[in-house]
Amino acid sequence: MRRYRAAVLGYYGFGNLGDELLLRACLEMFRRCGLRREDVVVLSASPEDACSVNRWKFREVVRALRESDTLLLGGGGLFQDTTSVKSCVWYWGIVRLAKLLVCRVWALGQSVGPLKSRVSRMLAGDALRLCEAVHVRDEKSYSLAKSLGCRNVIRGHDLVLSLPADVQPHAAACTLVNLRPCADLDTFTRIIAPNLKGRVVGVALSDEDIDAMKGLSLTEIVRVRSFSEAADVWSKASCAVGMRLHFGVLSRIFRTPLAMMPYDPKVSEFASQSGVPCITDEWCEPVMPRPVPECSGEIDALCREMLGL
Repeated sequence: MRRYRAAVLGYYGFGNLGDELLLRACLEMFRRCGLRREDVVVLSASPEDACSVNRWKFREVVRALRESDTLLLGGGGLFQDTTSVKSCVWYWGIVRLAKLLVCRVWALGQSVGPLKSRVSRMLAGDALRLCEAVHVRDEKSYSLAKSLGCRNVIRGHDLVLSLPADVQPHAAACTLVNLRPCADLDTFTRIIAPNLKGRVVGVALSDEDIDAMKGLSLTEIVRVRSFSEAADVWSKASCAVGMRLHFGVLSRIFRTPLAMMPYDPKVSEFASQSGVPCITDEWCEPVMPRPVPECSGEIDALCREMLGL
């Protein structure tokens, strides 16, 4: 008899706040749909409890999938080859394994691409076509998924936008800045550095962000590790300028004027959805993002359908 209603897989356990918030959003969705925490097993690089397994230990993964009714690809850019084709290979392999073990596979909050190589497109297409539903968070991902032959593709939003937030009045004491390693880091640093005035706080969502921001004159750098810590940091912000997608998502949630630096297509897509400017070759003043859309209803409905609730 199967033990779990769902196994959840993403880029979890690697110390990136954005991915951990995606996991939290998935678990909140399951809770709203009536599942207990012990009904869901998480495949993580750093398993933290009895309902998590080590994604790198094949036997643990096989056992978790064998004991699960479904496998959820829970948010993020899992199918992309910006750094290498390995990401596509790994997630494709887990999807194929899940199908072999008679799991229903579905995906939420996905960014699809970039897929530069033929092999990446083949693997991503095969994996996504095996999903009974593919919920994507931007228009480019929707178009690419359709071009790969996926039928049940649903336009949506980033899952973190479904998290409930108590938005407090801003003290408006500082500018928040986030940089991350990328090929254009020096260009972005050169553009924004002369325009950062007053108290400027660097916000690191991953440890690697700390080194990336050393080229800026900052009052301090804060390593944010949780949603509650983010709420405290953003409550003191007058505006935000950043690179990471979930830096932008948090700024939208906490109603903070924002400008993004699009190191990846998913960032420019989010900026377009949110009505905020992208800094590419010259400075842009941050503007208030659009209100957060109501998006928990659509993912909850899909969850109930997939789990037969």
